[in-house]
Amino acid sequence: MSINVFLSSELPKEKGNILSIISFCNKVDYKDRVLSSGLISENKSKKYEIWQTDEKVTQSYYENINIVKNNYLLFGSVIFDNNKSYDKLSEQIQKSYSNFFKIANENEMQIVKIWHYIPELLKTYDHKKTNYSLLCESREIIYKKYYQDQCYPAATVIGIEGKKILIYFIAAKCDIYETIENKRQVSSYDYPQNIFLEKPMFSRAIKFSTKSFKYNKLIISGTASIRGYESMHSEDIYKQLEESLKNYKTFLDIDDNASNICRIYMSKKEKDNFNLINSKLENCLGNNKFILLYGDICRTELLVEIEGISDVKDAI
Repeated sequence: MSINVFLSSELPKEKGNILSIISFCNKVDYKDRVLSSGLISENKSKKYEIWQTDEKVTQSYYENINIVKNNYLLFGSVIFDNNKSYDKLSEQIQKSYSNFFKIANENEMQIVKIWHYIPELLKTYDHKKTNYSLLCESREIIYKKYYQDQCYPAATVIGIEGKKILIYFIAAKCDIYETIENKRQVSSYDYPQNIFLEKPMFSRAIKFSTKSFKYNKLIISGTASIRGYESMHSEDIYKQLEESLKNYKTFLDIDDNASNICRIYMSKKEKDNFNLINSKLENCLGNNKFILLYGDICRTELLVEIEGISDVKDAI
């Protein structure tokens, strides 16, 4: 059994072995097995990110969570409105996270990565906290119940437009589950409080495999222009992209790597630079190996972030 992640301009005709289809458009919903992320791109041709396995999948629901799974992998997603108070949203996020772990545990799987797409990510409430603060606080409460060490899943958090929050995750029946940190960066959960009062509890990358995988998989958290714990090259998207790519390349060799698939998020205020950034990424990553999207990063001075998934044939 294996999993193949790729970008396509067409939806698959048969979905019997499709774990997930991510659509990039300005709405958040789940319909006909397609999860629309609320992320938009300037690319003229529509692209879907498809997670394909060679084993049949089944679909089910738990409360408001959509679940697609086979014997070794599971994909779950939840969508809810962003129109509640800070405390009510925190309760909703905690409940969703608790349900994710319940679903994963009942299927004897481990959560490998969680993605979060949140409107008004850096919106400031009366107590000076943001929606990113909200997520970090809520996540920490749940993680303290499930982790005695720091073997947290990978994560991506991006700000989107609209009124709906999307959170989704992948879990696997792991023979290998290895957390990997970036030697160029302080681990997120060790950031000093002058960066974030709340702990961003995630691993920089996870190497994982089931007994039926041909190769181990490496799934990489969103990484931006951060060295140590400090933001680098404030307001310079080109230098920030270079720094972000350096961070990404600490995990794997991307040259001639056919299995590497990336998402790159850039601030909408850099819209005029979209084509130049897209061309630079084509030269670096290859054609149809990435999608460039608009999204807000967790620090106001950061303009670009990269995440991805790849096969890894050798131990890291």
